[in-house]
Amino acid sequence: MRVFLLLICLLFSLSCASQKKEVISKSTIKLEGENTNIRDFIEIGGYYAVPDYQLDGGLILFEDGTCAAVSFKEAVSEDEIKKNLLKNIVSWKKNEQFRWGSYWGVYQVKNDTIVVYGYDKGSFWKGWSLSEERYKIINRTTIKKIFWKSILKSAEKYYERNSPWVDGFDYHFFPADSLPPSDCWLKEEKWIWRNEKGWKEYMERIKQKKKR
Repeated sequence: MRVFLLLICLLFSLSCASQKKEVISKSTIKLEGENTNIRDFIEIGGYYAVPDYQLDGGLILFEDGTCAAVSFKEAVSEDEIKKNLLKNIVSWKKNEQFRWGSYWGVYQVKNDTIVVYGYDKGSFWKGWSLSEERYKIINRTTIKKIFWKSILKSAEKYYERNSPWVDGFDYHFFPADSLPPSDCWLKEEKWIWRNEKGWKEYMERIKQKKKR
C-alpha cells in the first residue's frame, strides 16, 4: 500500500512539473519592467466588477502589467471597500507570507481589447492552470468579457466542440481610495519577465522590503 501511494505521489509530481513547463512555454505575455499605457484607455484606480455583484469581487488592473481577480469578505459595504480595498479582500497566509487574490495574471492592450493571461499556481494537490481572457474596452469605465479559454493542451478537445468566444457581462469601474500593491508570487517567477534584469530588480526590492 505504501509503495502504491508513493508511486501515485511520484506520478502526480511529474504531471505537475510537466504542466508547469507547458505553462512557461505558452506564457507569451511578459512583464516589461515598466508601466503600461492602460491609463490612456480606462480608469484603473479601483476595480472592475459586474454591477449588482460588485460586493462579491472583481478584477484589479495594475499599471505595471499585472492584474488580480479578487473576492471580498462577507458583509462588507461598497463604502468600506472604497476606503480600504486591501483590508476587505479575502486573504490568507502561506509559508508565513501574506497572500491575496483568487488568481494573478499579466495583460496587454491590443487595439480595443485587454488580453489577460491568468495563472493558478500548482501545489501538491493540484496542477497549474493557464487561461486567456479578453475584455473589450467599451469606454473609460466599462469593459466587456468576450473570450475565455484554457490554453493548456488538456483542454484542446473541449474547444474543438465549444467556442471560447462569449457574450459576457459588462464590468464597470468602482473607484477606491486605498489600493493594494501589485507584489505577488507571479512576479517572483523569472519566466514571467521579458528580461532577467527586471526580475532581479524586483526580487531585490522585495528582499529589502522584508528586512524592514
